[in-house]
Amino acid sequence: MVEAHLSYWEGKYYMYSATWGCGGNIFVYGYVPSDNYPDMPVYPPGDYGADGNCGIKTYSSKDLTNWELVDFYQPDMGVANVTKPLVRYSKANKEYILYMGGDGRRGIYYATSKSPSGPWSNPPGELRGDHLSHDFDVFVGPDDTHYIITDPFLGTIPSADGGLTWDIWVQQLAPDLISTVNTSETITLVRSAKQLFDQNLTLEATGAFYHDGYYYLMFGQTCQNCAGYIYYFYSESPLGPYKDGGYVSRDGCGGQNKGANVLPTPDGGSIVLAGNLGYRTGPDNYAWSDGTQSYVWHGDNHQAASSTYFFPLEFNRDHTLKNYTCPSKVQVPLMGDLKKSPDAPLPYQLDCRVRNWKSIDATYSQPKSGATLEFPVFQRTDNLGPTTNAGPVLNGPLTVTLAYTNGATESFSWAASNISWAPAKISMNTSGKRVSKITLETNATNGCYGTVVQPKQDSRSSYGSTVLGRFVKQQKAELYVYKW
Repeated sequence: MVEAHLSYWEGKYYMYSATWGCGGNIFVYGYVPSDNYPDMPVYPPGDYGADGNCGIKTYSSKDLTNWELVDFYQPDMGVANVTKPLVRYSKANKEYILYMGGDGRRGIYYATSKSPSGPWSNPPGELRGDHLSHDFDVFVGPDDTHYIITDPFLGTIPSADGGLTWDIWVQQLAPDLISTVNTSETITLVRSAKQLFDQNLTLEATGAFYHDGYYYLMFGQTCQNCAGYIYYFYSESPLGPYKDGGYVSRDGCGGQNKGANVLPTPDGGSIVLAGNLGYRTGPDNYAWSDGTQSYVWHGDNHQAASSTYFFPLEFNRDHTLKNYTCPSKVQVPLMGDLKKSPDAPLPYQLDCRVRNWKSIDATYSQPKSGATLEFPVFQRTDNLGPTTNAGPVLNGPLTVTLAYTNGATESFSWAASNISWAPAKISMNTSGKRVSKITLETNATNGCYGTVVQPKQDSRSSYGSTVLGRFVKQQKAELYVYKW
């Protein structure tokens, strides 16, 4: 789940997430006009969207652990390339508003629905008002007045570390939540890019919220795939003036700040979960220079495989934020009539090692059978540097070969344009035949296909890779199979 945002509506938790399955290169969505970025790639038509327009997925859950996909919103690429979803409710219009970021060249989009699960109006509209582009959040005060915070592209200046610094604006939304009030009394420039530059701050990826009489504006460092700092401002008024709260984390708990999620608690209060887009390192590092300074790029451009993490915020008595502790486990009081906490999911892990010289094999000493075999796969083209990849898709198909106990084999192939960049299920009709081995292979030369593994549960299975006929077993892992 990339850029996921949580809400609680009508007795259920909802997660709204951008999906980069149709093309997960960071520089499709991190594109900055007039900067030194390459042109956005053109993706071949396939099952995962046209030209990198991956869309928004809506999930629902009663326990924040087990999720069900309830809507997939994918407007036409010619209208909007949408990301960064979040949902608010307009009491004036009695409808839910799905806010979405654009492709970096336009503004902020919205769609409406009578239900928090959609379906959402299509095509989306464009939010009306000034200073509406780039990163944003919509926060609500105790009187149900809504405000939007943005760090638009106008006013941008480069910083000393090569990042970008943006103006920060807060303005009040009209009751319909699809336009700003747009008066001098309902808009404020929180900080100019020049002020932030003078403080050596490069801030984006905002999250804003109200808590216990104060309004908070949180930001990540301007570096989308980095373990960057998190900085915040706070005020007793939504339109400021805002004080500098300072840093709550110097490494972002291993990612970039991504929004603030205010959820109700059974005692009538609320908990604030800070979103975090997980930083992914690549298998290779790249040295590069901008002409004045040299850098080493550790990040992986393939952010379709990133995850969103959530950390509860803690407050000091003076209303400042406590520093992040980055816990591996958190407790969230759940709404509803649950009698016990849900079991923690298994720690799944991605394995992208299917190459033209290496296959992945899963064998079963006790064969498996069923009408249909389903498990997730994905693709990743190799990084060629900090802003380029080895093509928008792999240059060869994925082939899955099944060996049956009767000695027969059967192969299934998928074109790269029909393989997601994020893990997504593929399906094979096995007609009840008993499967003893699954092999994933390719002739592609510009990257890898991958799958998902889980901690070993079945002692009669083996999982590993094969190179030149030699099988190397992974002792603690097994292939995650969704359905036999």
